[in-house]
Amino acid sequence: MNKALVIMAVITIALVVYAFETAQLPPASIEYTEVFYVDNQSVTFVTQDGFGLFTMKVSPHVDNFELKIEFPEGTTYLVRYGSEQFKGETTFKVKVHKGDAPQEVYVHFQLPEDLTKKVIYEGATPEIKITGDKLPFWHSEDVIYIKYRKEEKS
Repeated sequence: MNKALVIMAVITIALVVYAFETAQLPPASIEYTEVFYVDNQSVTFVTQDGFGLFTMKVSPHVDNFELKIEFPEGTTYLVRYGSEQFKGETTFKVKVHKGDAPQEVYVHFQLPEDLTKKVIYEGATPEIKITGDKLPFWHSEDVIYIKYRKEEKS
């Protein structure tokens, strides 16, 4: 009988470890403005000079998780997070605290010139990846595709 209990304990521990490794619960609910649903994709549009803008409303479920926004390589950004402004290139990271999360996060970015040309003339669709992480099993990942909307002349 002891062998059966040991085998059951090992199986149970293995299943619990597997569950922790594969479970993914979002650390926050995120609503986007200026992000549209086009052809089953979340899309934000850029201007002819490569500028784009969208806002995020973050409603944390857990305290002290990492919010990361990864832009295409070489993209510059300005993120207004509450009363603070962050400028940088390619990757933005911030710790979100449940009690003092801002109402809205404004994200303004500019693609590099060569990538802007690919988006406008070749139809390239680079992506912005937004992730929220906190160990052991809090994880979410959103992808926003960048496109150029041609204005039709009347």
